Amino acid sequence: MASFEEILKKPATEIKPPPAYPVGTYHCLVDGPLVPGKTSKAQTDFLKVKYKVLSPLADVDAVQAVEQQMPGKIIEQDFYITDNAAWRFKEFLVDHLGISDANGRSLEQMLAEAPGKQVLVKLRHELSPDGKRVYHRVDSTAHV
Repeated sequence: MASFEEILKKPATEIKPPPAYPVGTYHCLVDGPLVPGKTSKAQTDFLKVKYKVLSPLADVDAVQAVEQQMPGKIIEQDFYITDNAAWRFKEFLVDHLGISDANGRSLEQMLAEAPGKQVLVKLRHELSPDGKRVYHRVDSTAHV
């Protein structure tokens, strides 16, 4: 990884945005604790999940995956924490990560068990609002 000084000394013409990760499904690991945040406009609470790619599956373009050195890359996903969206987070914890909700456990109690859990993460591509860039986004997650 380049240092702060090395990056600042690079000719601007050599600096390009990173390519979107290839679409498809990845075997991942929840990398560290979930990080709380708020959206910039509406100030909606969310929890950010970081997935570390262990390996791409068969539906990922193998050449692109090798070119981008996908194992070890980080994929991020935000889960909004609102009354209308809490079910998605519960589904993620219980159905996709396999964390037990027995005995009336709260989401807060369950999320402490998320780091280190394995999960399948499917990526899709999304065009930026100005149509100039393509981004990778989490399309869905599933139990390994």
